[in-house]
Amino acid sequence: MKLNPFSALCSNLVFLLAPALLAQGSPMPPPPLMQFVREEVKPGHGAGHAATESTWGRILAQGKSTDHYLGMNALTGSSEALFIMGYASYADYEAKQNEFEKNPAIRAEVDKISQQDGEHLNAIRTWLGAYRKDLSFGPDVDIAKKRYFRIRTFRIKQGQNKAFEEGVKTALAAYAKSKYPASFAFYEVTAGTSSPSFIVLRPMTSLAEMDGMDAAEKAFQEALGEDGRKAMQKTFADTVNSVENQLYAFNPKLSFPGPGMLASDAAFWTVKAN
Repeated sequence: MKLNPFSALCSNLVFLLAPALLAQGSPMPPPPLMQFVREEVKPGHGAGHAATESTWGRILAQGKSTDHYLGMNALTGSSEALFIMGYASYADYEAKQNEFEKNPAIRAEVDKISQQDGEHLNAIRTWLGAYRKDLSFGPDVDIAKKRYFRIRTFRIKQGQNKAFEEGVKTALAAYAKSKYPASFAFYEVTAGTSSPSFIVLRPMTSLAEMDGMDAAEKAFQEALGEDGRKAMQKTFADTVNSVENQLYAFNPKLSFPGPGMLASDAAFWTVKAN
């Protein structure tokens, strides 16, 4: 299956999570602010990293943290783990970062496990992204029922943000016209990178979902029309520096889901104590 660039972009977006990220186990709108933390795991340290992350989650639960997050392992690209957490605002983000400052005992435990975790890592990178409702489309999802993420990062040429966004909006109109069977979510990176970037997410229950998109893609292409397809290709070439496309598998041992998410699919998300 071959997709044109903007088709590939939009077919891999999704409505994600609520401001209390992963706290609920039902379809909810995306959080206004998202933090992405990418950890480069040393080869052969996957099991050790998962063990320290699982301990981290237990420490946060003991400290009654409300800063829930979802962790996953990369299936493609380099050896890495990715964590995502959502916030209602920058003030909410700041408050969550400072949760343990008034709890020295838990703070000490967090510092200790952070040091142990670092022994398994080569590098850590963090981004903040703002939800772009105007570039998004489709119904919410119950993230607790999903098992994979397909994530694309678009790095935009300087000064080309608006042109890129207009291209996406044109594509979204064609998706609406074709009644495309997917949900889209778009996050514009606001900190953590040196060039304008957008992060695009699509959760999947199974990787088999990637096998059945030909009919929907054909309908989208027909909705665009010949002129629309040419315009999409030109806009993409004029505005985008590079695209990174990765697959991730959710890992309960790397996650700290909220009670609602646990209730939605306890069998998957509950980590049994060793």
